[in-house]
Order: sequence, then structure tokens, then C-alpha cells
Amino acid sequence: MDRKEIVKILSEALGSQAKYLGAPSFAYEIKTEKEIYTIDRQGTIITSQGRVVTLNEILKGEDSEEKIEDTTIDSFNLEIPLGEHTGKTLINILNMLYSKQQLIVKTFELKEPFIEETFIKNLNLKRTETLEEFQNAITEVGTDGCKGISFDFEKGTFTFKLLGETLSHEKISAFIELASLINVNAQKLKHTSFKQAQEDNPKYAFRTWLIRLGMNGSRYKDIRKTLLSNLEGSCAFRKLQQEGSAEING
Repeated sequence: MDRKEIVKILSEALGSQAKYLGAPSFAYEIKTEKEIYTIDRQGTIITSQGRVVTLNEILKGEDSEEKIEDTTIDSFNLEIPLGEHTGKTLINILNMLYSKQQLIVKTFELKEPFIEETFIKNLNLKRTETLEEFQNAITEVGTDGCKGISFDFEKGTFTFKLLGETLSHEKISAFIELASLINVNAQKLKHTSFKQAQEDNPKYAFRTWLIRLGMNGSRYKDIRKTLLSNLEGSCAFRKLQQEGSAEING
């Protein structure tokens, strides 16, 4: 996530306009009644006491908790550098996203999906090993079928686009973590499938996928809770017990 996105999220969360300080620091400053946050050129957030804090810490902080709970937005864009990505790893991102798209849409209560079925099927028929091949392929297939994620090859970035009705800052923070792990795993995996499974227990299926991505341990406990809150089913049991099937042993 670049600095502009950090400033935008923090400004909206705290209900305070960001001020650009210009030279020599080229930093942004956001003032609240209790604190002054400075976002430096690297996107690092620093308090008035000189303490470095993360965006996630502020979004969950006591000083902004009440405002954050009452504030929702209807759209959010997350821009990520292409970095070391190849055409193959970008296909991995799209396949991973589409394969769990139904669950992600429910989780964030999105108005529309990221990727259309025709787009992902046709794209997987193309040769996309290199960035150039990938760029040619999505142009041929047509980017209208992939409105939830866009690629800027001149700038060297790609952008996730969320369009919902009640995107709280808690959800946005969780999505940033999810997108980051999808990005990391896409560069490690040799092969991914876009096939969508029919899940009888959506909550268990999504939690299993999150753990597989690396969202395990106490660090991600609250984030997992946010991501699973809108899904039906049980985290504890893979197969849900059918009503009336329980037996009592004497």
C-alpha cells in the first residue's frame, strides 16, 4: 500500500483533513484532539511523541475507536507495486481471487464481483508466462471482465478495487492484510486453479484458506474474526451436523 492510500484511510478514519508539509520533510500531518500523526516519505506513521505506529494499531486505537465504528465508505482502492511479479504470478493472483470470490464478496458485502467467469476462463487459455504476455492476454480478453482489479504497466502497479455499501475501516484493514498475503503467496505458488468449490460450510472453508495463506496465530485473531463474521457455518467442524441427526447415548 502506498503513502497516498495510508493518508486517505487515516484521514477518513480520524475525521481530520491531512495537511501536506512540503519541503524539506515532504510529510503529511493529521491532527486530532488527542494526537498529531506524521506520515513520512516512506509511509511510516509517527506520533507527536516520536513513536512509530502501524495503521492497524491506529484503526483499533481508543482515541479513534468511536469515530471509526460510526464511519463507513462505499469504495476503496488498494494499490500494490508489481515488483518482482511475472505474468505467471499475476495469473496466480487472479485465479486465487476468483476461486474464493463468492466468499470474499459475502465477507465484504460487495456490490459486484472482482472477476467475471468468462474473463478468467479465457485468460487461462492464453500464454501468460511473462509480463508482456500477460499484458497482451488481458488486452485480448478484455478488461471489462475484470473490474475489481486493474493493472498499470507503465506505472508498475496493480490495484484491488472494492465497491460495497458498508466498508468499515475494520473491514478495510482486514482486506489490506488479506490482499498482502494473496500477493505474497501468488509469487511462491507454481500453479493455481480458478475453480470455485461449492462450499456447504463457507466459514470453515474460508478459515482454512486464510490459515493456508499464512493468516494464523494470535497476531491475526481479530482480522480472521472480521473476515469470517458475515459467513455462515462453523469454524470448528468441516461438516455441519444435519438437523435431527444427533443421537444421545445413554
